[in-house]
Amino acid sequence: MLNWNRIFTGFAFLLLPLATFGQLDLGDRLTSAQILKNNTLVCAATPSQTYPCVLDLTVSGVKFSSIGYDSKTKRVKYLITSDAKFRTKEGLRVGDWIEVSENQIISYPGWHIYGPKTKDGWHIVLGTALLEQRVTFQDGTVVILSPSRKGPPRVGKVQISEFEKGGL
Repeated sequence: MLNWNRIFTGFAFLLLPLATFGQLDLGDRLTSAQILKNNTLVCAATPSQTYPCVLDLTVSGVKFSSIGYDSKTKRVKYLITSDAKFRTKEGLRVGDWIEVSENQIISYPGWHIYGPKTKDGWHIVLGTALLEQRVTFQDGTVVILSPSRKGPPRVGKVQISEFEKGGL
């Protein structure tokens, strides 16, 4: 007798890589249709690195907030998205809760608060380090970002707000 649950689960597992295949990545070339003529827009990829960029561009069904590119080659140098349709190769998406230790979270003042990097190179953005935003664990406990915290680092679940690649 056929076990349809196993067949469906196996089929879905095989399709998972297809869900991330075709998504925009570093090194991909933007088309002239994706870049406005005489584009003068410049976006920051880090506090000290800027690129010409395109804002709010949807590629393969995923909306990217900012896409930085090389002006000569049109190759992608920086990406950031908060679109729930985006998936990492591990299947992570915006809004997911991941378990981390406080020492896996890094805050760059004036920029972002990052969790660990994914296996496919995406930085997990947990918040912004502008205006002293705080990151909290799922239970509401404030994450202590200071290396001078007392005691061992706590572990808890934090929520993904964005994914970034090509920045810090």
